[in-house]
Amino acid sequence: MIKRIKLFERGHPALITLKREFLENFESEILRGISTLTILSVIDEYSENGTYGYEILQELKEKTKVLVIEDGTLYPILKKLQREGLVEAKKKEVAGRKRTYYTLTNEGRKVYYHMQGFFNKLVESIAPLMDIKVGLESDRFMYCENCANKIDLRDEPNFCESCGVPLGRDYKEV
Repeated sequence: MIKRIKLFERGHPALITLKREFLENFESEILRGISTLTILSVIDEYSENGTYGYEILQELKEKTKVLVIEDGTLYPILKKLQREGLVEAKKKEVAGRKRTYYTLTNEGRKVYYHMQGFFNKLVESIAPLMDIKVGLESDRFMYCENCANKIDLRDEPNFCESCGVPLGRDYKEV
C-alpha cells in the first residue's frame, strides 16, 4: 500500500517542514479518480460474467501491489457507478453464498474507455516532466485526437463514440 501522508504520525520528522494538509489533499484528489478508473478496469476484465466486491479488491491488490482500496471506499463507488447507469448489479448464489456481481453497461463501457483514454494520454503527455516511461498499445487501440477516447480498432470505427469526430482512413494510431 502506498503510505499516505495522513497515515504518518503528526510528529514524524520528515513531515515537520512539509505542507501536510496540502499533500493530504493532493493525494486524496488523485486517488479518488484513480480508484474509480481501476474499479471499472477490473469490472471490464470480467465482462458479462461480472465480478463481486471482494474479488475487485483482491485483483487490485494483486495487480497493482500498492493500490489498496478499503471496503468503505469501494462500495460507495460501486453504488455511485450503479446510480449513474455505468454498472449493473445482480445478486447471484455461487457455492451457497449470495453475492452481488457487477458488470459494465454499454454506456459504462463507453465511459470507461473515455476515462481510460483520457488518463493514458494525460500520463503520456506529462511523462517527460516526471521521468516516466509510457508505452501505449498501438496495434489494437487508438486514441481520439480530439477527446482522447480509447478506441478499439477491432470494431473498425468510423467516428469517435465519445465526441463524434470522424476518424476516416488516415486516423493516427498511438
